[in-house]
Amino acid sequence: MNSTPQSPSTTPPLAEVRLSLPWPPSGNRYWRSDRGATPHTSDEGKAYKARVKASNVGQRALKGPVVLSATLYPPTRQKSDLGNRLKVLEDALELVAYLNDNQVRRYRDVAFADGAYRKAARVEVVLEGQEWATPAEVEAERVRRVEQARKRRATLARNRAAKKLKGLRVTPAVRRGGVA
Repeated sequence: MNSTPQSPSTTPPLAEVRLSLPWPPSGNRYWRSDRGATPHTSDEGKAYKARVKASNVGQRALKGPVVLSATLYPPTRQKSDLGNRLKVLEDALELVAYLNDNQVRRYRDVAFADGAYRKAARVEVVLEGQEWATPAEVEAERVRRVEQARKRRATLARNRAAKKLKGLRVTPAVRRGGVA
């Protein structure tokens, strides 16, 4: 067998993103579910996403598996759910630091900073991946999400219309405009 180990120059370089982000809102204020509707990002959540994006203009996004490290500097001594804050961070970093939050495959060194109260409330994040996404890949992911949201709204509208029919059976022929 004639196999030689790969030299370091042929393996892809490790891509790293370091960010200092504003303190995230709690998940209970980031997402809303109005009158039983599908959960959606609240106005406060949209404002936080915009601040994250604005503070990282020009940041390249990672593609492929990502390892996330974070140190959270809370504004007060009030107890806070670490997982809740991380989910908000992951969601806000989509299309800024990576394409999709499902790319986060592992957490490393995620914790609240001890004794950091009353200092500047923030989150220091380090993301590690194997490669950078191209601007075209980021745009394709954004377009995919817009299309997915359009389809979801169409399905909800169709379901609401069907519910209004109150038990009337709509056959495929009727849907196509034919006779039942």
